[in-house]
Amino acid sequence: MDRRAFLAALGAATVASHLPLRGSDAAASGRITLLHTNDTHSRIEPFGPGNGNLSGLGGMARRGTLVKQLRQQLGPVLLLDAGDTFQGTPYFNRYQGRLDYQLMRMVGYDAGTLGNHDFDNGVDLLVEAMASMEQLKHPNPPFSFVNCNFDFKGAPALGKRVRPYLIREFPGLRVGLTGVGVAFAGLVAPKNHEGIGWRDPYESLRPVVQRLRDVEKVDLVVVLSHLGYNLNGSAPDDLQMPGRVPGIDAIIGGHSHTFLETPTRVAQARGETLVAQVGFGGVNLGRMDFALARGAVRAASGAAIQLVG
Repeated sequence: MDRRAFLAALGAATVASHLPLRGSDAAASGRITLLHTNDTHSRIEPFGPGNGNLSGLGGMARRGTLVKQLRQQLGPVLLLDAGDTFQGTPYFNRYQGRLDYQLMRMVGYDAGTLGNHDFDNGVDLLVEAMASMEQLKHPNPPFSFVNCNFDFKGAPALGKRVRPYLIREFPGLRVGLTGVGVAFAGLVAPKNHEGIGWRDPYESLRPVVQRLRDVEKVDLVVVLSHLGYNLNGSAPDDLQMPGRVPGIDAIIGGHSHTFLETPTRVAQARGETLVAQVGFGGVNLGRMDFALARGAVRAASGAAIQLVG
């Protein structure tokens, strides 16, 4: 769906998203919208001419405008990113990721995770980019980073900025966010992830998801994943994850640059998991809507919104 068609239908969709649940489920219920990106790769401006069917699409300004409109018209909204913010345009060469993170804060991101390309200039410059975002004078708060399968013991300056999970609370609703990243081998030069270890993402996720469910008592569990959509069993991926880690409601994916018009629904022990990914370069903004009652998802849907002028 392109942005024009989406905005034309937004009024009716907004009314529908606020219809009460039937019967006793109307009590103790909640709704939330997840907006998401992945693999934006320093595409601050729209794709220029000569980029085929991507020409003219994307751009941080368009994304920010649409996010603002959705926040004004919907209920609770979280804006999330699945990594590989860095690398791909002269903006990254010039600003080393500082501009990307600063603009993400200005747009209003709530949380993100780390992809392999976010380490392309090494740990120190990654920390510097995060610090520049934190120090920016702007009314929006700094956004958070989540990852539970990287071991940051040898990189404390980065480790203190990346949490294994976090909770976002809304009236009557608790959302748990965590993240996982792809193995460094063959993707990131050893010197660029010095001091950081990698652990199996499924084994790392299981105790975190269990804690979110049993201790933190969240209503919705969301994983920001930079593993890839479907690797056909050659490595951990998003399609395998629901069957290997019970209790996940949504996976916001990245790494494989997969264009999904709507999330894939994968059966799991608690019902189903929505697996989403919206390509690369910021040409799409993903949206997932959840209706919950008594701590369980009752309805869920999603779509990719194309950012066109």
